[in-house]
Amino acid sequence: MTPTMTLERPASAWFRLDRHDVRGQVPAQIRAMLQNGILDRVFRDALVPNFLFPQIADSEPWQGGLGDTKTFTRKGLLTPATTPVTGSDPSPSSYSIEQWSVIMDQFAGSMDTNMLMSALALANKFLADMATLGIQAGQSINQVARNKLYKAYAGGRTWCTTAGTSDTSILVQSTNGFETVLVNGVPTPVSGANPLNVTIAGTANTVVGVNTSTGALTLGTARTDTAGDYVLAANAPVTIRPTGNSAFDLTSSNTATFAQFRAGVARLRKMNVPTLPGGYYAAHIDPDTEAQLFSDADFKQALQGRVDSPIYRDLSIGRFGGIDWVRNIEAPTVLGGSAGSLVVHRPIILGDGALMSAPLEGQGSLLSGTGVEDVPEIRSVNAAPGVDVEVIVRPPQDRLQQVLATTWSWVGDYGVPSDSGTGDAALFKRGVVLEHA
Repeated sequence: MTPTMTLERPASAWFRLDRHDVRGQVPAQIRAMLQNGILDRVFRDALVPNFLFPQIADSEPWQGGLGDTKTFTRKGLLTPATTPVTGSDPSPSSYSIEQWSVIMDQFAGSMDTNMLMSALALANKFLADMATLGIQAGQSINQVARNKLYKAYAGGRTWCTTAGTSDTSILVQSTNGFETVLVNGVPTPVSGANPLNVTIAGTANTVVGVNTSTGALTLGTARTDTAGDYVLAANAPVTIRPTGNSAFDLTSSNTATFAQFRAGVARLRKMNVPTLPGGYYAAHIDPDTEAQLFSDADFKQALQGRVDSPIYRDLSIGRFGGIDWVRNIEAPTVLGGSAGSLVVHRPIILGDGALMSAPLEGQGSLLSGTGVEDVPEIRSVNAAPGVDVEVIVRPPQDRLQQVLATTWSWVGDYGVPSDSGTGDAALFKRGVVLEHA
């Protein structure tokens, strides 16, 4: 008789997630990946915006420690000499200067990955964490650049948010553009000795102090405040809106038009602002601005003769009206209108040199010569156009040698030249912010 053969099932084959409480021992955010059914082995990408603001910056790497400040200087022009010299020596001339500073700051993000849990999850969680960190790095630095740009170009113009009795304090929607005044080209905090000339609801006044945490301006002359009173610095950048003196005066009917963008281009050309490579300025517009423009007859007529942009490719609507029209969902909005609930869109038109990037030089070689430079993996990754971040993979520090730490780091700052030494009294002449409902 043929003996009966018994096939032994390997012990590992009996391990089932529904029989052994592995799921209950892992973090909640990972537990969903340890499902009993079929798990897709590939993590799908989330909705990712385009990182466009760092792309316009001129890069100038520099060396320094955290917290160090570097000051840049730009000279102005000499006044044209149109009077003949009548037999005497010409009078000596001098030019003005402007300065702006950057601060060596560090921006970073990190994630811990348990490699055991990554293996149990089937899909490679480590690679997914790396990709997600890269998106965070790109979006973070993009918004750092955007915030510096808009703080300058949308500053110096605000409105009173709270009515008050006669005093020297006024609460405003934003203190951007009121914190410093140029003294011999050097940004200096406003004070009684260095006041900033302003106009409030058409009446001249001065700002002698700023409280950024409360949004209060200290005035040189007492007044009675009314909600909606506009406050305009004497050196405020030019902004364009359909009506009124600030975003408080806008209503839902004040939508974007091609005429506003033509006015912005005219402003840049009158200030001799150079175009970006290719001979055009760049207008960064969000989807709402784009939708409103397609309802404007002038815009649609100009669009018919457009020239395709080789620079921004799929992000560009085209080239016409002296503008590269760029879709940028990260263009910020602000709440305005008399009720304070109107979403005000702020597209911006930019020329060359409007933003400067100042990253730390040699970020990836900080451990060189220490003898431990090969212990963590450090490599440079392009997280956004014009932005290289360092990605550090630290070996496990736990006793089981399972938890990897992955971190990105970018050290540097963005600066915005003011061009105070040329043109009119307005600062920040290389861009124009438009406001519409």
